[in-house]
Amino acid sequence: MFTEVLTMTSAFQDLIKNTTLTKKESQIADYVLNNFREVCFMTSTELAEKLQISHSSVIRFTKDLGYSGYTEFQRAIRAQYNDYIDNHSDAPTIPTVKLTQSLEKLTGASIREAVYETTCNNLQSVIMHSPSDLFENASDAIIAAQSKYIVGSRGCAASSAFLSIILKDTLPMVFAEPAGIMNTFDFLSDISRKDCLIAISYPRYSKLTYLAVEMAAKAKATIIVLTDTPTAPLARYADYLLTNSVDSLAFFNSQIPALFTAELLCTYICKKIGNKNEEKLRLIDRFTSALELY
Repeated sequence: MFTEVLTMTSAFQDLIKNTTLTKKESQIADYVLNNFREVCFMTSTELAEKLQISHSSVIRFTKDLGYSGYTEFQRAIRAQYNDYIDNHSDAPTIPTVKLTQSLEKLTGASIREAVYETTCNNLQSVIMHSPSDLFENASDAIIAAQSKYIVGSRGCAASSAFLSIILKDTLPMVFAEPAGIMNTFDFLSDISRKDCLIAISYPRYSKLTYLAVEMAAKAKATIIVLTDTPTAPLARYADYLLTNSVDSLAFFNSQIPALFTAELLCTYICKKIGNKNEEKLRLIDRFTSALELY
């Protein structure tokens, strides 16, 4: 892990070595080095708040490094991170290729133990890549949004459905991506800056979900993305990016880490709202119980 961080941040380290920094700027530089992934997607205000320093100190730091401001600085470190991911990822995404490789891996292996180990590694990636304050901030944004839209198709349908059901039972104005006569763009036609979109997309990445996110971004809605890496196509639009690996020993992506991420997000939201949805749950239960729809 330490070697990985050194490799990922080597260009940034070289830049720091050749720049005379103040004590406060050194503090910022140390934080960036130790939290490189997170800073790639933090706003300048969030970084300042995290370090309990002024926003102007963050901007001054980026300019002293030779950038025009925080936006150019962040673009540069994202490019470094993306280069690292591109050069260190060789996982196949095409199902037929994954099928061939998975059959080779499973030959002579204990399937139960192998799947367990892979699943544990995937779950660990959720904890490593998405810190607690990211879940806190994302859940705050969802609660604050006027309308909450959820999109995720095919391989992401399970986690999308879970989020839709739980959030619908928890918060007002929650809308799941429709199936049938209404298409996704009709569905999102009223989205605005007061709303949020939760988008779920894993390899091979749905173009439909990408365009939905693009549509929401143009409307200036808050965007929460669940995907595998910061290099995923729709990650560039994310205000809150929750990443996890979806490795599996078969031709399909593992469903468990995405569901775990979705469950974590819902749990943070439930804790924050307390018993405010109690009346709604009673109403739903009264009618579902009558039909035994448990």
